[in-house]
Amino acid sequence: MLFHVTHTHGYETCMAHDESRKTKFSQTLANANQLGITVHGIYADPPGHQIFMILETDSMGKLVKFLDPIIDFGDYDIRPVLDFETAVKNLSNND
Repeated sequence: MLFHVTHTHGYETCMAHDESRKTKFSQTLANANQLGITVHGIYADPPGHQIFMILETDSMGKLVKFLDPIIDFGDYDIRPVLDFETAVKNLSNND
């Protein structure tokens, strides 16, 4: 299942100003595969203090475990998503 994760933090807690947080965030991302997470993309809005991630995993439990080391770095909005082609096919099925 695909997830769109939006991480939001403030200027005061920005990783750009804290080497230990920056390192921990990078290490968490590097450990993704070991935890059963495929990272499809990570994008940043530096002035908005947001990071957007497209992640894939087969369980919410794995996603929670993956985010646990950095969960206190800000707020997270986690949305399960479908690629557009799959969504259209699902709408076209008459089950």
